[in-house]
Amino acid sequence: MRIQEKRFRGSQVCRVLSYPIAYGIAKMLLERGPMTLDELVKEVRRTKPTVCNHLAKLKLANIVRFEKDGRRTTYRIKYSNEVTEFMRACEKLVERTTQRLKKDF
Repeated sequence: MRIQEKRFRGSQVCRVLSYPIAYGIAKMLLERGPMTLDELVKEVRRTKPTVCNHLAKLKLANIVRFEKDGRRTTYRIKYSNEVTEFMRACEKLVERTTQRLKKDF
């Protein structure tokens, strides 16, 4: 894979997870395991279209996978170890930068 393509794909992952709802959905799927659309809608307290929109973006970024069983669709994280590592790094960076901001003010 070319360097430009890797950078593009990396930026897509960052862009998708920059939405608080998408980030929350990914975090929830990591912590709780596979969930249905109705379960996700109930937990994130958003409308079905909103949740579906974010799930579609997560699917396009290759973060979420889905499985259909009749009319029921279950979503899960595709690369759970890597996504967990990525989210931990993000949270660590946020914690670090927040500490720095507290010192500056």
